[in-house]
Amino acid sequence: MGFEAPLALLALAAAALPVIAHLLRRQDLPRRRLPTVALLRRAEASSKRRVRLVDLLLLIVRVLLITLAALAIAGPFVRERLAYGDGSVASVAIVIDDSMSMAGRGEPTLLARSVERADAIVSSLPGGSEVAIVLGGASPRTLVSRTTELDRAARALAAIPERSARGSDLAAALERAEREMAGARHADRRIVVLSDLAAHAGAEDASPPGPGVSVQFERVGEEVDARNAAVVLARATPDPTTPGQVSIAVEIRASADFEGQRLPLRLERAGEALVRTEVAIERGGARATLHATVSSDEPGAAVVLEVDDALDADDTRPVLLRPPAGVRVLLVHGDASGDEARFLDRALDLAPDDEGALSRRSVDPDTFAAMDLADAEVVVLVDAPTPSRRVAERLAAHVEAGGGLWIAPGDHFDAREVEARLGELLPARPQPAISSEVEGPVPAPGHDLFPAGASGLEGTQTRRRVGFEDVDPDAEVVLRFADDSPALLLGRHGDGRVALSATTLGDEWTTLPYRPGFLPLVARMARRLAPRASTPDAPITPGTAIRLRPPAGVVRLRVSGPAGELRDLRGDDLGESVALEDTVAAGVYRVQVATTDRPLHEEARLAFLVAAPAEESDLTPGDVPEGTDARGAQTSSTTAVRPLAPWLFLLVGLLAIAEAALRLRASHLARASA
Repeated sequence: MGFEAPLALLALAAAALPVIAHLLRRQDLPRRRLPTVALLRRAEASSKRRVRLVDLLLLIVRVLLITLAALAIAGPFVRERLAYGDGSVASVAIVIDDSMSMAGRGEPTLLARSVERADAIVSSLPGGSEVAIVLGGASPRTLVSRTTELDRAARALAAIPERSARGSDLAAALERAEREMAGARHADRRIVVLSDLAAHAGAEDASPPGPGVSVQFERVGEEVDARNAAVVLARATPDPTTPGQVSIAVEIRASADFEGQRLPLRLERAGEALVRTEVAIERGGARATLHATVSSDEPGAAVVLEVDDALDADDTRPVLLRPPAGVRVLLVHGDASGDEARFLDRALDLAPDDEGALSRRSVDPDTFAAMDLADAEVVVLVDAPTPSRRVAERLAAHVEAGGGLWIAPGDHFDAREVEARLGELLPARPQPAISSEVEGPVPAPGHDLFPAGASGLEGTQTRRRVGFEDVDPDAEVVLRFADDSPALLLGRHGDGRVALSATTLGDEWTTLPYRPGFLPLVARMARRLAPRASTPDAPITPGTAIRLRPPAGVVRLRVSGPAGELRDLRGDDLGESVALEDTVAAGVYRVQVATTDRPLHEEARLAFLVAAPAEESDLTPGDVPEGTDARGAQTSSTTAVRPLAPWLFLLVGLLAIAEAALRLRASHLARASA
C-alpha cells in the first residue's frame, strides 16, 4: 500500500478535535439541590442515558469522518499482481495450441497448463471485458465466440481435454482470432497465443496483425524435456513372396539425445505382441521392416516404440493388417505403344496414395479377353476394339457385382458396335465421332468430383469427340464442353458404376492430357468407380472427416474408435455414403456391418486409421513473427495500481450523512429533556 500525497496524512491530527470538544462538554457545572429535583430525578436519568449514547456515536462518527477524509486526500493505493493485463477493460482473444506436442511433456501436460493460464487471463479481466477462445490445433476451431460472459468462457476452458493428437496450425488460428476481434467493442484489442511454439506450429507463417490489434505469444513449458523419439511411419503392403502376409515399413525419428542407442520395437495386435525387435538410432532416425499375417476379423494393430521420452502419444502408431484397400485398375489399351497408354500409365503411377494406393496393370485386348476380372476393381477400355459377346457378359457381371468400368473412345472405337454389345451398361447411347473444334472439357458446375476453385482443366481444346443421345436422366455429367454438351458421363448399373468419355484420354483428339488437372481427374475417377467398400490404408489426421461407402445390401453399420463406439446407423440413416467427423482420437477405427442375410460382422475394408502428423514429434523451438511480443507464460503477469481514494470519499459521504442524522437526534433529545 502507498500514498500519492503522504504529507496530507498530517491532517490526521485533526481527528483529535472532536475528542477534545467532547471532553470539554462533559465538565460538570456547580450542583445545587432544588426542591423540584426530586420530582424529575427519574425522568432525568433516562434522558441522560439517551443523550450520552447519541453523543458517543457522534464522537465516533466525527473521528472516523475526519480520519477517512485525511486518508482520502493523501491518495492511498494498493499494488495488485494480475495474471494478465493492466486491469482495464479490453477485448481479448485467447488462442490455445491443442496439438499433440502440447499433450504431454510432464504432469500436468502443457495443454493443461495452457488451459490454466487461459483461465487466469479470463479471471484477470474486469467486468465488461470481451473474451473469445480459439483452439489452434488443426483444424482451428472457435470454442467461445466473443462474449462478455466471462463465466461461460471459464466453463468452456474447463471442458478442454488434457491430451490431443491433432496437428498444429497457429497461422490459421490467428486469422480466426483476428476475425473475432474485428467487431470488438473496446479500443484495446489483444490476441494471446499459448503454445510451446515448436517449429512445426507455423507461428512464423502468421500474417501481421491488423491495425489496433496487438498479438502476444506466450511460450508454455520452456523448461520441459524436449528429448523425443517417435514412430512417424507404419505402412503395411502385401508381401509378394508370401500370400496372406504383409510387410510393415517402419520409420523412427529421434532427437540427438538418442543417437547411437538401441531401442526396443514391437508389433502388437489385440494386446498380443506379434513381433519384437530392436532399432539402432543413427543420424536422427532408424528404419525397420516387420512381417505379419493379415486378418479380416482383427484388422487393427500398432507399432510400439519402447522408450522413455517427452511424448508418449507418438511412441505408438496404428497400422492395418488387412488385404490391401487400394484400387486395382486394369488398363486395356487398343494401342499399347501409343501416347494414350503413356499418359494414363503415368497419371496412375503419380497419383498420391493418401486416399489409398492406385495400382495398375496394362494389357492388350487379346490378353484381356482371356483374363479373369476377379483381381481388377476398375477396368478402363482405352481406345480398345469392341469386346466380344463373351467378354461383354463378363464386363456386365463385373459391374453388377460392384466393379467399375470406364470407356474412352479413340480411332478403334466403333460407337454402334459398342452400343450393341454394352448398351445396357452405358449411361447414354454413343454416336460416331465428329471433328469439330470446341473448348473444354471442364468440370460440370457443382459436381463433387472437383473441389471448389480452379480445376486445372481450364484452356483445354478438343478437336474430335463422340456425341451422346438418350442420356440416362439419373446419369451424372462430370465434364462438359463449352457448348454445354456432355464430355464425361457417370452412370450406375447394378452395384457398380460406368463412366463414358466423349474424347480420348490421350492427345489424339484433345489437349486434355497436358492440363495440370488431368492427373487428379484420372485418380479421382478411378477411386469413384472403385467398389464402395474401401477406405485408404494411409492414416488421416485427427479431426479430418471421412466418408464411408457401405457395400450394397447393408442394413446396419457400426463404427468403433479407440475410445469406444462412435456411430450405430440403421435403415434410413444409411445412404450411399456415411460422413464421420468424430475422428479426434488417434488409433484404429473398426467398422462392422450387417446385411439382410448376415448378422453384424467385421468389414475390414472399411476400417481406417487416424494418426498425428509426423512433424508433431519434432519439438525444436520455432520463431514468432516480427512485430509481435513473445515471452514465457510464467513471467507474463503484471502489476496494477488500484486507487482507494474513491472508496474512501464514498465512506466520507456516508459518514457525513450519518453525522447529520445524529445531530438532529441529539437536538431532539435536548429539547425533550428541557
